Amino acid sequence: MFVSGVFVGGICSILFGFLDQCPDGIVYVVMCFLTRIIEALGCSMFTTASFAIIAGEFPNEVAIVFGLLETFNGFGFMVGPPLGGALYEAAGYKLPFMVMGGFLVLCAVAAFFFLPKPDDQLPHTGSMTRLLSIPSILLSCLTICMAAAALGFLDPTYAGHLDDQFSLTPFWIGMMFLIGPGIYALSAPVLGNLVDKKGWTKSMMCAGCFVTALSYILLGPSPLASFIDTELWIAIVAQIIMGIGIGLALVPTFQDIIEAAKENGLPDNFDTYGLISGLFNSCFSFGAFLGPTAGGYLNGAYGFDWATTVLSFSLVFSGSFFMVYWVCKRCSARVDIYQGTDDERSPLLRENQDITTKYAKETE
Repeated sequence: MFVSGVFVGGICSILFGFLDQCPDGIVYVVMCFLTRIIEALGCSMFTTASFAIIAGEFPNEVAIVFGLLETFNGFGFMVGPPLGGALYEAAGYKLPFMVMGGFLVLCAVAAFFFLPKPDDQLPHTGSMTRLLSIPSILLSCLTICMAAAALGFLDPTYAGHLDDQFSLTPFWIGMMFLIGPGIYALSAPVLGNLVDKKGWTKSMMCAGCFVTALSYILLGPSPLASFIDTELWIAIVAQIIMGIGIGLALVPTFQDIIEAAKENGLPDNFDTYGLISGLFNSCFSFGAFLGPTAGGYLNGAYGFDWATTVLSFSLVFSGSFFMVYWVCKRCSARVDIYQGTDDERSPLLRENQDITTKYAKETE
């Protein structure tokens, strides 16, 4: 799936570079949509497969490898626009698509020869229904959606806010957009290493929701925090806090879902990893769609300050819901430990009484 997805994405990227040769009108529009839809399917294939491969090849270091993957993902988002613009200025419309598509095809060929081959003979035992029946996993999915929404919330709104409040040039507006994702990309491996060593998945996810909520309160700034001035340095600090908060919320989720699946009896194999990977990417994609959509609507209806306030309260709700569940689960586990097992609760003299009775019967 990984090789096929990369190959399909590369071919579609190359084909997109030739769409300017299509006739104008409905034919051009249909071909654009069709090419992009197929390319999206290819990207979904290799993204889902990549997370499953990580979990299978690095079972004891899932979080740190996931963090590294997110670092390169963020690096790609930062480098892609300026690189595409430079290629476009150098040789026109076709070159960016030809270069990126050709590079993806080469990556597909290399992956075919160098990636380890999974054992396809194992029985398929995965169940998405069973996975979604676990409350902890549902809460992790909510956290993934909220973190992805927070990442994309500023896309349709932040540029206008920066221009209105600080009169920044397009270059500096672009640089402001890079702060949050850049901090997230840099902090992801560090946070992943912390998850692998300490196992603080749920506590980090809760903290991530609250920290991200704080960043959006500062970013507005929220009308409920009237003591915060609208200053450029506050916006920069808020972006830094947001990057760290999203890392705290997002990086531990994949490991947390794997642990919850194992605790509830799902097999430790590629089937389970594939289901978890698909679930993660579906939740992230839904959040990435929800964030800009809700951000654009709220900004247009109520203004940027109230839009960020609504997102902050949504993040606080998500973090509080997860925290309550986590605390209740820990208290329940402590009660079970206190009560002990059946053997521990049985009378200590029962075994001696049984032996004495047996001996008395034998002597008779």
